[in-house]
Amino acid sequence: METIQKIWNKKFVLLFITNLLVLAAFYASIPIIPVYCQEIGITGSGIGIVLTAMSVATILFRPIAGYLLDNFNRYRVYLLFLALFCLAFPSFIEFPIFGALIVIRLYMGAVYSVCGSATMTLASDVLPPTKITEGISRFAFTISIGMAVGPYAGVQVQNHLDSKASFLTVFAISVIALICVSCCRIKYPKVKRKKFSIKDSI
Repeated sequence: METIQKIWNKKFVLLFITNLLVLAAFYASIPIIPVYCQEIGITGSGIGIVLTAMSVATILFRPIAGYLLDNFNRYRVYLLFLALFCLAFPSFIEFPIFGALIVIRLYMGAVYSVCGSATMTLASDVLPPTKITEGISRFAFTISIGMAVGPYAGVQVQNHLDSKASFLTVFAISVIALICVSCCRIKYPKVKRKKFSIKDSI
């Protein structure tokens, strides 16, 4: 990796924007999903199951996410999983069935566990060693901003568009995030891989 001497370097800025957009897209989808579920006939506890499925998958897949990021080129891993994350949003439109939505949310959880773990690490990798703590504290603003702006944006989109258009809008936001991080081109040396172990991962 090349040595960078300032916090707000090009790669850090692109990662900052990427994480902000990813979180905004994710949190924007939260108010859209329940409305969409009701439109296709899913009500009550069914909506809760659909929403909860992602959290369960995120927790269960986290050890694997850690292994992938430590034993493979984490920039390429992030690119792959962010692309997979983008595909989740149009999938809601293509498979409007209760069981399929649960599978999609489980899929989102598994993919997001990698994306959520990778960005902070990538950000620290493009920061000067003496400014990592300072830089990460700034990068953490993307979480607060995304959590605040995302749901509001989701409600506004839902109020002015139908659910299908809302999912496509969120999809577009996530694709823009993918384009931003694709411009980073972070280089890593070859990684010496270890065997996967649940004990070590936890």
